[in-house]
Amino acid sequence: MEEKNVNGQPIVDKSKAFAAIDVGTTKIVALVGCRKENGTLEILGFGDVPSAGLKVGQIANVAYASTSIREAVKMAREEAGFFPESVVVGVAGRHIRTTKHCVPRNRVNPDAPITKEELDDIIEDAKNVGYGADETIIQVIPLNYCLNNIETVENPIDMTCSHIDANFHIVLGKIQCLNQLKQSVELAGLKLEKFFLEPLASAAAVLNDKQKEQGVALIDIGGGTTDIAIFKDNVLCTTFVNPIAGNVITQDIKTACNISEQEAEYLKTEYGEAIKDFADENEVYQFIDACQNTKEISKKTLAGIIQSRVEDIVDAALMKIGTSVFGTNLGAGVVVTGGGSNLTNLAQLLTYKVRSTVKVSAPMENTNYIPDPLKLSNAKYSTVVGLLMFAEELYNEKQQKLAAPVVEEVNTTVEEPMQTEQVETKVEETHKPKAQKKQWLEGLGKTITEIFDIH
Repeated sequence: MEEKNVNGQPIVDKSKAFAAIDVGTTKIVALVGCRKENGTLEILGFGDVPSAGLKVGQIANVAYASTSIREAVKMAREEAGFFPESVVVGVAGRHIRTTKHCVPRNRVNPDAPITKEELDDIIEDAKNVGYGADETIIQVIPLNYCLNNIETVENPIDMTCSHIDANFHIVLGKIQCLNQLKQSVELAGLKLEKFFLEPLASAAAVLNDKQKEQGVALIDIGGGTTDIAIFKDNVLCTTFVNPIAGNVITQDIKTACNISEQEAEYLKTEYGEAIKDFADENEVYQFIDACQNTKEISKKTLAGIIQSRVEDIVDAALMKIGTSVFGTNLGAGVVVTGGGSNLTNLAQLLTYKVRSTVKVSAPMENTNYIPDPLKLSNAKYSTVVGLLMFAEELYNEKQQKLAAPVVEEVNTTVEEPMQTEQVETKVEETHKPKAQKKQWLEGLGKTITEIFDIH
């Protein structure tokens, strides 16, 4: 029988665990997990706390943000009994931009199979793309490889060709924004292993290969940003980040009802709907406003406030998709995820606008979180589940490198032994100058004695 800790979580080898943190505008989520032999992604520790010190997906106060990260990690650590020192962290915000880059390479030996080491070298060359002095590269994502200007493949390892054109998706971010996020993580007592773009993490959690092949637009409606990613032919075509998201809905409810942000968020998540005409006019909710007055709001009125802002968010996302050269002929339509996608009837609203297939998706990964098995099946946790999947990939890469045999370089040059005569000659030659010096000094002393000798 599997051993468990005091929290009911399975006891595992700490060296086999990995961790991820989603630093969002409204919440910070920390996960620690491991892969079980049955293929299940076991969630050993989970922490979810309200964010502090963030604005529109970016760090506004390092001290506040690090405190929130520390609290989320503390919750996850208490459940798991530990928390890895190194973590992967999601990144989003208006400072993020992406660009395409092609690396051409003529191969010295066209008949030799392409190796992973060769592709790694090409990826390093891709980092030579031009970008602003205040920017840095976050991720280099291989898209495909064109061999001899004829065949395009996703993985050319073990294939042969004389020329490769490697196509990449380069993710760039502002150095200052990334440094602030890194400082927040490190102040919480952790080591940043790698940044990952959040829409890619969400895509890893909610999209399958068939959707990516047919063509799909992913819209991740978070608290501070709406992230968009378009896939076609199993290739990431483009990504966007919109600074309008779920928090503007909360702010509108807060202003209209004169209540706190926390109460407005509660009304939105518990009773909110995306289409006013579908809401029940007779269903009424009571709340206490900032002046301590008891007030009422009908579900229909609340839905009217929400719908106007949801349409702004959706229209902004659809405009990005529609103006992209990759936004047409999406066989799998539009997939929506993130906390904002939990609004009732959001899929119907989107269907009216795009006249295409629309699906609201939560993480598909086979996760097991013993305290609440359905906890991570919520769309608001898509990003952090995807980040944990990326953390597992990094862990596996490390294990493969450790398991790879180390080939020691052998010195094939054999030095000929120095002959005895040569050694003796060297020693004799080395001492010769000292003997000559001694003989000259003795002669000089004798001459001086003769000069000053008094008879």
